[in-house]
Amino acid sequence: DLTGTLHLYNHPTQVAREIQREIFARVGVGVSVGIGSNKAIANIASSLKKPGGVIYVAPESEKDFLAPLPVEALPGVGRVIKDKLTDLGIFTVGQLARFSKLLMEQIFGMNGIKIWELANGLDPRAVKRRVTPKQISRETSFEEDTGDPGIIKGTLQYLTERIAKKLRDQGLVCHTLCVKIRYSDFTSANRSRSLPHPSADSAALFRMVNTLFEEIRLRRVRLRHVGIAASHIEPYNRQSSLFNQQTREETLNITIDAIREKFGFMAVLPAETIELKRKYRMEPNGYVLHNPALTR
Repeated sequence: DLTGTLHLYNHPTQVAREIQREIFARVGVGVSVGIGSNKAIANIASSLKKPGGVIYVAPESEKDFLAPLPVEALPGVGRVIKDKLTDLGIFTVGQLARFSKLLMEQIFGMNGIKIWELANGLDPRAVKRRVTPKQISRETSFEEDTGDPGIIKGTLQYLTERIAKKLRDQGLVCHTLCVKIRYSDFTSANRSRSLPHPSADSAALFRMVNTLFEEIRLRRVRLRHVGIAASHIEPYNRQSSLFNQQTREETLNITIDAIREKFGFMAVLPAETIELKRKYRMEPNGYVLHNPALTR
């Protein structure tokens, strides 16, 4: 975001060239740079002239810049959406920009509105410094103290799903998980352990959560509160693998997140969490838990 600084430079491309030179000097990596009036335009521009290119999209010229590009150049337009747009006779961003916003919403839901806005050069997101949270946690008290293993395990899995989705939404993984419980007599117990590999995969996280819970639940006393915390968090940095299990898990998570983005968080859930329907009201974006708490 160069707002208020352009008097220091002859042109925005001068800043881009200086950034390129400094990155190459420090780490020996070439980068392409896109410059535009918003994040989406800059992102698309940066992908068009790799490696080492600089593209500047002047203000008020966004729609002209986007018009000849194929629809898949827009963030969020994958194979499925591209195929549907092709069926509608829409091949370029310019054609999509002229298409009805209302029809896009009817066909693709809220995602359709976002794509239509991007096609018209609109992106209100602010440029913000990314701060990696030290911890992401989810916890809740039960409305009534319970010893029901279905409700307890279902709640733990649901909280794990929320943490995993938060990690994936921000492109993060965690190294360590902590499970804490509070009994009806207000005594507490907790246990933490590092994962074999940093992860944001719901299944991998819950396997560890379940193991930790079984280790600390030693008393035959009802529970009033459970919580999970993910810590030692870092940006996800994919390491290529000789085997495909990691790729399969990532593909599954991407698909689940896409379904939830379109139909709400509750569209896909592990079977164990259905137990919670006996206790909590369901809404599109989650169960309405009793006294929920989130921390970062």
